Amino acid sequence: MPKLTDDELGDLLRETFADHEHLADHLPEATKRRRIAPVLLAAAAVLAVLAGALYGVGRVGAADPAPPAATPTPTRTASDDALIWTASIETLLRSVKPGSGAWRSVIVLEQSDDGTNHPPKGPPISADQQEMMTYLVRRIAPLQFRGHLLPAPPTCQDNRVGVVMIADVVDKGDHVEARASLFHDCNHASNATYRVEHRGPSWVVTGTVSTSSANW
Repeated sequence: MPKLTDDELGDLLRETFADHEHLADHLPEATKRRRIAPVLLAAAAVLAVLAGALYGVGRVGAADPAPPAATPTPTRTASDDALIWTASIETLLRSVKPGSGAWRSVIVLEQSDDGTNHPPKGPPISADQQEMMTYLVRRIAPLQFRGHLLPAPPTCQDNRVGVVMIADVVDKGDHVEARASLFHDCNHASNATYRVEHRGPSWVVTGTVSTSSANW
């Protein structure tokens, strides 16, 4: 298409927008102050109206973005409970050193109805959970599982044998609590309730709720 001269462009605008000069009344004041031919003002007004109409069409039916859905708290599994018990047992064993050398063996018992205010533990630790816990704690002590039995203190002939008693995991909303007791060195008992939180793929002790110790 040949390039139009200024006069030819003016004639084209007049022919196109001659019927829309009344729209010039709706232009901003800054535009009206300029000395522009009415037909050119009409052209600008039509373009402004068209632009507004296209914007409105683009907005029709456009819904505001929905807020992101809250991430549901994952349901704790049997593997999670094994990791929580492992974290509490590891923390307790690291806090108590056996009388001589490293732990030779640690017997794991489940909380029994021992006449105290601690309720008995629920479902027993499964074979899969035992295997996972034994593997994870192997660098600290070999674990043995004895089920629901009242703990007997280690003999004085070998005070490197400990007895750990664990209870059910208690859900506290954004974290859980795990209680463990360790009987060691013939006549000592160390008890702790730990705050355990889900961090990445595992569970980590992030605080101590309570501790106590006793001799008999």
